[in-house]
Amino acid sequence: MHLARSEGIEIESILTMLPEDPESMLYHTHNLKIVEKIAEVVEVPWIPIRAPKDEELIALDEALSDLRVDYLITGGIESSFQKRRFDKACQRANLRHYAPLWHKSPQEVYKKLTSFEIDAIIVSVAAYGLGEDWLGSHLTEDTITKLLHAAEKYRFNAVGEGGDLDTLVLDAPLFKKRLIPISPTKKWEGDRGTLEIPGVEFVAK
Repeated sequence: MHLARSEGIEIESILTMLPEDPESMLYHTHNLKIVEKIAEVVEVPWIPIRAPKDEELIALDEALSDLRVDYLITGGIESSFQKRRFDKACQRANLRHYAPLWHKSPQEVYKKLTSFEIDAIIVSVAAYGLGEDWLGSHLTEDTITKLLHAAEKYRFNAVGEGGDLDTLVLDAPLFKKRLIPISPTKKWEGDRGTLEIPGVEFVAK
């Protein structure tokens, strides 16, 4: 979103697909309702779209057909499975698909994150080498360096493609206020875990 805005693209709304399948290969699944609060602090409408398990692409097609915009902006980095489907969905809806992080290296992605001074925390981990202590960690230059080293050592995806980790942004340049998680709870099962965030509060910047 920030890269698109830096290229002169206006952000009209934030569309969130809400997958019925917790293991969806196409959409994010963790703490999705917090995106409503992100849209609020960015001061754009939030558009939540329910995505039934066997109709994830149909739901996307229907959502895009109702929009009056020029672009769909996504944050995909490496998943050709996702990229191809978003490309085709945009073609069907006569939109342009803009994926500014596509094929960027983990180092490039994290360099952009720090250059925009985006404050993101890790909210899920599902890879050997990522323990419970990573949940809730802020992506600072120090933790990013440790994450990159761990990814090289344990062979997981450093930016989380494929579900190795997921993040939540708490503050960024387009945010009018900062988000503070309320009562976050760590849940750990076997070799994976999540940071459940039931809500957030707003703090002036």
